[in-house]
Amino acid sequence: MSSIKQALIAGLGLLLLTACGGAGSASPSSTAASQAPPVKLSGTVSGTSTAPTFNGQALLTTGAVVTVDGAPGTSAQVQPGVVVQGTAQATSQGLQLESADLTHELEGPIASLDLTASSFVVLGKTVHVDALTQILAEAPGDVQTPLTLGDLKVGDFVEVYGAENADGTVQASRVERPVPEANQQDAFHGTVSALDPVAMTFQAGGFLVSYGTATVQGTLADGAWVEVRGTASGTAFTATAVTVETPDAGDSEMELSGPISGLDTAAKTFLLMSYKVDYSTATVEGTLADGAQVEVEGTSGPAGSLTLTAREVKVQFPEAGSGDSNLDVSGVVSAVDATGGTFTVGSTTFWTDASTLFVKADAPVTFSAVTVGETVEVHALSSQTNAAGQAYATVVTVEGN
Repeated sequence: MSSIKQALIAGLGLLLLTACGGAGSASPSSTAASQAPPVKLSGTVSGTSTAPTFNGQALLTTGAVVTVDGAPGTSAQVQPGVVVQGTAQATSQGLQLESADLTHELEGPIASLDLTASSFVVLGKTVHVDALTQILAEAPGDVQTPLTLGDLKVGDFVEVYGAENADGTVQASRVERPVPEANQQDAFHGTVSALDPVAMTFQAGGFLVSYGTATVQGTLADGAWVEVRGTASGTAFTATAVTVETPDAGDSEMELSGPISGLDTAAKTFLLMSYKVDYSTATVEGTLADGAQVEVEGTSGPAGSLTLTAREVKVQFPEAGSGDSNLDVSGVVSAVDATGGTFTVGSTTFWTDASTLFVKADAPVTFSAVTVGETVEVHALSSQTNAAGQAYATVVTVEGN
């Protein structure tokens, strides 16, 4: 065989090897290189029960590994109002959820209820409810029925999703009244202080926690953020389980969602989902204010910290309206009086004012979005009537796209 022919054959072999990915090695590495790092999520799920969203993007839950407070759960539990901590892959269809833990802020019986202030107390903490708060009763077979704040009673055991405000109160995004069980435990999140490893006690969430007989996951230390489960008695709490929640590794892409608190316009920071957000170099859409519902994109701080440098901040709802309601009506709008600010669903006519919250596709809209033929969900207050005796609508959700 001539040297020229040998060279041609060798060259052809090299070309074939390269085209085939070096016997299968180049193709997988190219795929891995094209796979973007996952996005970390922390915040409140929006959308509907059949089409959840996060920060305005479809949240795809099929195949996701889901836990609820660390215990095995299902993707069907990713519902509007739940607080999710997890990772997702950004796709052209939306955020493909990979793993998520649904985290309750509080679990326990309602000690007192204030319909006028739209709040109730659980484990010594005041829980605020607004027009965006989802309130539901669970029944056997995973059936859930919408409730109003007026349907809740003192003594009801509730599970609260939400965020702690700077003053220690909780803004609820979802409240569930589960099916009563024999051994329902109280639970809360808090920061450890006054840790006494000899007495096996620490302070957190306004309680003196005794953890001598508890299962402890992680290393307890002053300043650690923990979830505590057990039984409350006054200001004492006997723990059965204590979980130290460690922040994820830093310098990663992250999205936050929920109500802000502790806004410092001079330092350009606010608190959101336990994170201190620096928005000094961010593009801000809308007006920031304590209680505003926002969507944040940015980069998490150093490993072990709870900080985030925002790149974009979008105010989704500047205010969330009143959560005070005792009437829940869904149906098709049959009449509208734009001048009087009233509309009719079935045989019931509601009146509205500047404080009524109108919502469509997870965004605030105006009264003009309520038109004849539209399907709406109305939370109203039957005790607050106008001269015609019509109930006051605190929030109106227009279900059209």
